[in-house]
Amino acid sequence: MTSLIRVPDGFDRDIRLLTSSMFTRRIVMGFLQVVRAIYFALLGYTNVEIGLLLSLATLVSAVHHISFGYLCDRYGRKPFLLVGTVFATLRMVVFALSTDFWMLALGQGLGAMGEGAGAGQPVVSGYITDKVGATQRPGIYSAMAITNGLAASIGSALGGLPVYLQDYGFNVVEAHQLLWWACAVGSALSIVFLLPISEPRRRTSHGGEIKKGGKIRNWGVILRFSLVRSTSGLGWGMAESLMTLYIFYKFGVGSDALGPIYSLSRFISIFSYLLIPRMVGRFGDINTIIGSRIAAAVLTTAFALSNAYPVAMAVFVINRIIVMFTMPIRQTFASGMVDPEETATAIGVSNFARMGVRSAAPTLAGYMFDAVSLSMPFFTGAALMAVNGVLYWMFFREKP
Repeated sequence: MTSLIRVPDGFDRDIRLLTSSMFTRRIVMGFLQVVRAIYFALLGYTNVEIGLLLSLATLVSAVHHISFGYLCDRYGRKPFLLVGTVFATLRMVVFALSTDFWMLALGQGLGAMGEGAGAGQPVVSGYITDKVGATQRPGIYSAMAITNGLAASIGSALGGLPVYLQDYGFNVVEAHQLLWWACAVGSALSIVFLLPISEPRRRTSHGGEIKKGGKIRNWGVILRFSLVRSTSGLGWGMAESLMTLYIFYKFGVGSDALGPIYSLSRFISIFSYLLIPRMVGRFGDINTIIGSRIAAAVLTTAFALSNAYPVAMAVFVINRIIVMFTMPIRQTFASGMVDPEETATAIGVSNFARMGVRSAAPTLAGYMFDAVSLSMPFFTGAALMAVNGVLYWMFFREKP
């Protein structure tokens, strides 16, 4: 047991500060995930308008990933960690000040330029690659997945606070705006943790100094990985972007009940990360990812077909655990598929592909809600997840 919970090698002062910064940001993101779409609906916006607000954030995030990834490979990691965290804080301030559609759109755009809420972000991955050797990275990514899972569990559990505040005399808008201010404070706290971290000394895979303006050599690998990630982005975006709104419409359940369910799924996923070394050792990293994608496709279909609320929620929790389980595996694979001096660019380009296509998902899902059926986005997303597993097998499966 001691070996399972010990601090991994390479978890030095800077990595601890970075993890603490991501922890506070992830609490805010966990709260947003549960509350945001339902809040927009309570303000009176249509499904298509809600989808547009979510799509805007995803599109801006795609631009942010490729630009920040490329720039931080050239000019260093820390400045972009700090700037991204400031943008994330500004989103919460805008939400707290206005309910106007265009102001909410501005807040979504600013927040999408945030950086540092997850280890899969290009700047964060680049920083970890610079600081930690290849053999130590799986432990670092798994440890961060655990801390981020715990933070997201806390944030999701707080999703019911707007409902409870209304019992104390606050109206819908006032209750949410009070909590947006609290989120702004929490996001600003994450900046404090970043200020003392040092810019790592960066080395190429051959041990030499990384020169600014170096050329990217592994475009073939980067583009194949980007194609693979684009299918998962659109697939998971179709299934996840309006999930809380779907449950709200179909089962009449609000954020007060959904918060604990989201929290439970993230909390259980923390323990699943302890199985990663055994699963990867037995099946390999790519085969583990492929298996999770196929399982997610099946469970997403089952969720859409479930008409009983308890059954639907059980399938939902299991599905989220399976999807979250492979995050550290994918992050470790992505950070090692190219040379260290190209890591942030590779992850930025692949994230751009993923987020670029995913930006269409909320709007498409909102249209399907109105014009086809509530279940259609989930069937579409399940098919794309299965395609994603096939592409991983085609491009990256382990050779004998």
